[in-house]
Amino acid sequence: MIVSASYRTDIPAFYGRWFMNRLNAGNCDVSNPYSGKTHRVSLQREDMNGLVFWTKNIGPFLDPLQEIHRRGPPFVVQYTINGYPAALERSVPEAEQSVKLLRSLSNSFGARAVVWRYDPIIESDATPYAWHLDNFRDLATSLRGATDEVVVSFAQIYQKTRRNLDAAARSQGFAWTDPALGKKETLAKRLAGIAADNGMNLTLCSQPALLVNGIGAAKCIDVDRLS
Repeated sequence: MIVSASYRTDIPAFYGRWFMNRLNAGNCDVSNPYSGKTHRVSLQREDMNGLVFWTKNIGPFLDPLQEIHRRGPPFVVQYTINGYPAALERSVPEAEQSVKLLRSLSNSFGARAVVWRYDPIIESDATPYAWHLDNFRDLATSLRGATDEVVVSFAQIYQKTRRNLDAAARSQGFAWTDPALGKKETLAKRLAGIAADNGMNLTLCSQPALLVNGIGAAKCIDVDRLS
């Protein structure tokens, strides 16, 4: 069994103590968001083949990771660093600090233990096409040698996403757009080239229509990496 911790909230940033308490207890209860029913997940070492952590701020979780490493289960950290302006993303470390934290992970556990995520890609007048190229290049250059993969995705505009983006745009004074497929393809190709120049393989998360010119599909749970 591989434990994903977690799509729903940033456990490393906000709930590290809770996670370690549950690890010590040997289980946790997970609630189904639709039915409300719960089921128990074993966190016993003999039941866990690995762990995948998802975060935008690994800082509060560095010491717990050392303890998890001591106990033996392999893990991978999916670490999102976007470097967005505050109008689009708040309550995350500055990009420079996030880069230092990712490098700290890599130094402690190896480059295969961490995947950089640059997602979701949002085009706005604060983050236009050219801005993403420059921003991604700066981040990729800073992370060279610290990881071998960067995962990207473009914002998927569901009804709730549109509502939230519209509300943020009104309150923060920016305009956003959902680019045409061709523009997304072009940007993905250019980002892939920048990634390759910095020793990284660019993969795409859950958007098969954009899998062109050698861009592969990202694996949320990558058993080869965990092995």
